[in-house]
Amino acid sequence: MLNNNTNLNQSQVCPVCNGHDASYMRDVFDDRYGHPDLFTLIKCQSCGHLMTSPMPNEDDLAQLYGNYYPRKKLSVNDIVTQATDVRLPFSKIRRWLMGNDNQGQYSAHSGEKMLDIGCGSGLSLLEAQILGVDAWGIDADPNAKRFADELDLRIHQGSLHDNPFEDISYDLIVLNQVIEHIPEPDKALRLILTRLAKDGRVILVFPNINSLWCKITGKSWINWHIPYHLHHFNKKTFTQMATRCGYQVVRSRTITPNIWTILQLRASRKSVVRGQSNSIWEVKTPNTSHQSKISKRIFLRKILLPAVLVGIAIVNRIVDIFGYGDSLMVELKPIEQKKSLKDS
Repeated sequence: MLNNNTNLNQSQVCPVCNGHDASYMRDVFDDRYGHPDLFTLIKCQSCGHLMTSPMPNEDDLAQLYGNYYPRKKLSVNDIVTQATDVRLPFSKIRRWLMGNDNQGQYSAHSGEKMLDIGCGSGLSLLEAQILGVDAWGIDADPNAKRFADELDLRIHQGSLHDNPFEDISYDLIVLNQVIEHIPEPDKALRLILTRLAKDGRVILVFPNINSLWCKITGKSWINWHIPYHLHHFNKKTFTQMATRCGYQVVRSRTITPNIWTILQLRASRKSVVRGQSNSIWEVKTPNTSHQSKISKRIFLRKILLPAVLVGIAIVNRIVDIFGYGDSLMVELKPIEQKKSLKDS
């Protein structure tokens, strides 16, 4: 356990300010999927950036996701069905209302080349292809190979350092809820910089520790997500890191998916035990008896539930406008692009 001030080892140098000193915050554990180990939340003494300790290496991450993350239970048919929704009428408005527009692929333009680092099930690649985008993906999760094979997608299972598509420069590189999972996010940003095409851009989405829900729920905030989230950013610390890595922030906004709020409300009422998985986060198949119970409450479901969902949507969109949403979406461009524009 870390006490008061601790001298970080080289693998946990602060990626925001390059600081080496951190203070102990509290002990934390996996409250979703039952990883048994105890971890520590630490705070950089120089810039205030929060990190998870000890920091796993990339080999550890592949084993962590392969053994504990529930992607192996996902249905390929469900992924395909969900991807086709991207072309439904009013899909943009619906995504905004639901808070589901916190994904970088929706900002891609037809004809662009896009790389999704941390593409998971490949859903983002399917959506991008439907939108006319040429898409590639990388993911550390061993389950990614199954999705690549069954969906005929260009997904490399491994590290972003592997550079499996080395002859390609990308117009857009997206990291949807990924940068917080990377042990050395500053080094990752510098590496990504070398893979951008001229006038290329990077869009990242990650949890916002300055969110209203984080302030309200504190230790039970669902987006601490230990030990899978290794870094815990707000707008200030992320901007500082991005600038140090050679980027300018073009635009940013906060987005709160409504489903996150629903899960947060459920998680806040449920006690968790270290080493045990939490049923809230299970990937479930339809249950006939459960559906029967729901049908007996059809009146409440048709009147009360929609009213609650509408209320959540309204509150979340207002919170997002004021910058206190649960996730941050940030678009970056290399600083050199800005210099070139000035010179021209």
